[in-house]
Amino acid sequence: MIKRMKLQILLWIVMISSPSFGQNQIPQIYQNPVIAGDFPDPTIIRVGKTYYAAGTSGNKIPCYPLYESTDLINWKKIGPIFNERPSWASNDFWAPELYYKDGTYFAYYTAKRKSDHVSCIGVATTKDIHKGFTDQGIIIEWGEEAIDAFVFQDDDKKMYITWKAYGLTKGRKVELLCSELSKDGLHLVGEHFTFSDYAQGWKGGGDDEGPCLTKHDGIYYLFYSNGGCCNNQCAYCIRVARSKDLRSGWEQLPEPILQGGDVWRCPGHGTLVITQDKRYFYLYHSFNVANFGVGRQGMLDELVWDKEKGWPKFKNGNTPSVKAAVPFKNTKQERDTISIKEYSK
Repeated sequence: MIKRMKLQILLWIVMISSPSFGQNQIPQIYQNPVIAGDFPDPTIIRVGKTYYAAGTSGNKIPCYPLYESTDLINWKKIGPIFNERPSWASNDFWAPELYYKDGTYFAYYTAKRKSDHVSCIGVATTKDIHKGFTDQGIIIEWGEEAIDAFVFQDDDKKMYITWKAYGLTKGRKVELLCSELSKDGLHLVGEHFTFSDYAQGWKGGGDDEGPCLTKHDGIYYLFYSNGGCCNNQCAYCIRVARSKDLRSGWEQLPEPILQGGDVWRCPGHGTLVITQDKRYFYLYHSFNVANFGVGRQGMLDELVWDKEKGWPKFKNGNTPSVKAAVPFKNTKQERDTISIKEYSK
């Protein structure tokens, strides 16, 4: 009996000493934010195994901070999109949108035009994202304001750009518009069309923004935000609509799929990225309740699909995750212990 007990104790010591023991028992997690500090309106793309992200810079120069990652939870700053303001633009450098096609990186961005202070959407390109972008000028000007570009490629390889627009006439509501893009990504093609068709039953308070478009199992899904984004009275949230036809017939899910919680408030204006193994992650911004003055920080959550109802939902619930399982096995979030404690409040 004593020999058997000694053998069991010896086996237990060997087990707990094994490097794999702890990995099997303790879940590998990351904590939000994945990009700390003020990082509103984030965009994200994947090129091969590498992810790139950028965000709003406001009136700061250089414009639009750029980050790089291989695991979605550890991000390294690699420079700005612009070291200097584009010649046509004056201020309010908002909501960049990264896109990659055939060896070229695109940055669609919002800024106010010097001549009349109207917000327009410009586009810039580069072959090497580490060396900055060359501005190609304004691509969209629309009424009082055009902001929040997003670029989508359909199954037939046609490219589309969506944006938020104020109407050309007084009293016309905010709309989420869309247009086909030229093959080189630098010009609009044909007539624009609207997603938020109020005459066809679209419901909204006139503050819809931050569109992000994807296609899943033959259905188009439009993610967007509303509710007031940017002060301590905010009620920002993420909503979704779907349609079998890109140009009409949008059905809105009545309730938000992500809204504020006890730790993180006012989530919104994000971008989806699809991993190599076909999982969906959403990079978005949110305020920390205990550190509201830090600004809107870069958050990450996984998106999954309800097979019965066909609607997307966030894997960890309808409020921003404080912590979650790492996107990829055998990765570890390299973060300062003080920072982890700070954002766990």
